[in-house]
Amino acid sequence: MAKNHRNILIFVLIVVIGMLWFKYDVLKKDNRRLLNEVKNYDSALNEANDNIEQANSNIEDAQSYAGESYDDMEYALENLETVDTVSRP
Repeated sequence: MAKNHRNILIFVLIVVIGMLWFKYDVLKKDNRRLLNEVKNYDSALNEANDNIEQANSNIEDAQSYAGESYDDMEYALENLETVDTVSRP
């Protein structure tokens, strides 16, 4: 009888270890996917910040011509450029 309980206990331990190993593998894959997603979002954030800096620079350049002649203001407006938006990664 004690041998039977021992065999059942060994079987249960093997099943539990197998389930834990499977869960570990699933979590490891999820972790890799999430790390890659964070990297993509970080890259998109850096690109968005660069675009905001460019837009601010364009606005500052245009503002510097605000009190100037119409030709200078026309030049400033012609040189304004749009910046790209960043799509969701």
